[in-house]
Amino acid sequence: MVAPTATVYRRRMSVNRRDLLRLSALLLAGPNLALRAAGASMQAQPLILCWNENPYGPSPMARLAVSHAVAAGCRYPSDEEMDGLRRALARKEGVDSAHIVTGTGSGELLCALGLLAARDGGEIVAAAPTYAELTEYARGRGAQLKLVPVDGELRHDLPAMQAALSARTRAVYICNPNNPTGTALPAAAIRDFIAALPAGVTAIVDEAYMDFVTADTVGSVADVVDGGARVVVLRTFSKIHGMAGLRCGYAITRPDIAQELAAARMTSPNMFAVRAARASLDDHEFLGQCRSRIITSRTRLLTELRRLNLRYAEPQGNFVFFDTGMPLERFTAAMLERNILVGRLFPPYQSWCRITVGTEPETTAFLQALRAVTAAA
Repeated sequence: MVAPTATVYRRRMSVNRRDLLRLSALLLAGPNLALRAAGASMQAQPLILCWNENPYGPSPMARLAVSHAVAAGCRYPSDEEMDGLRRALARKEGVDSAHIVTGTGSGELLCALGLLAARDGGEIVAAAPTYAELTEYARGRGAQLKLVPVDGELRHDLPAMQAALSARTRAVYICNPNNPTGTALPAAAIRDFIAALPAGVTAIVDEAYMDFVTADTVGSVADVVDGGARVVVLRTFSKIHGMAGLRCGYAITRPDIAQELAAARMTSPNMFAVRAARASLDDHEFLGQCRSRIITSRTRLLTELRRLNLRYAEPQGNFVFFDTGMPLERFTAAMLERNILVGRLFPPYQSWCRITVGTEPETTAFLQALRAVTAAA
């Protein structure tokens, strides 16, 4: 048998832009249709609604960039490419590129910030419950944690967090919108909170879900980084950009803090992540469609929860946190019987479930299962 030539390999690996656009349109129409078009079946596959992923991404332009990057997979991203991504992010955020730090997902930057705050047993103040990557990583490296319960609306209790500060506090972590509750604070309230922090305390504001916000008062506080306060605002390509598996994120902060954070990173984004991120920033139409479809499905979820008289936290992310009316273990098992994976337990909310907003067909399937499970309870 004759080995394939390089030309044959190139033909096999070539990607037609029209095919990519067609596939992306199918993904926006729903995963079932896309898989049928590819000759696959979803019947044996569980419906994954537990990880806050964007089921529509990556965008067509990001997919094309990844396909073209395969041949360069043996290379590290060049300094020029990394600088180009930072410049593009700086333009998007309205800052100089010296304010931007990239990472292998915002998770890596959260861990690096936790490492910096944990030095010499430093203290971190955070909400409970909230996204735990920073706090758990820091705890393992000697940090002391002060976890402040969310308020009655399941939002960060900023007055209580302010009262929890001590002489040992190195950082305050605010996830806005918050994971797992989905609630969000007004930008003005966060700005006032940051302004009142002691000079040596770093405010870490995680805005991973900011692209799904619809509340008029909620917005980014990235503009604060140009002031004198120690502020780090975090963003990710894992959510609206649909690149959770590619791992790319970034921080916006003062240049001196940016240098400190960059030195604490463990790795750097891979070639595929860098090129996909750069391309995705320009795919405004696709990103807008993802946002619109996810918000529409989120509204469908809330409408049904109200009809079923199930309490929920006011969501501003691509997920909904609601009271199932039964122990979560039982609800999870009932959903699994229907081949649907839902979110894990977040103590002390023993009956509450975090559900990812899926595609329109996924939302329909979940709502049908929800009606059946609650009717049988």
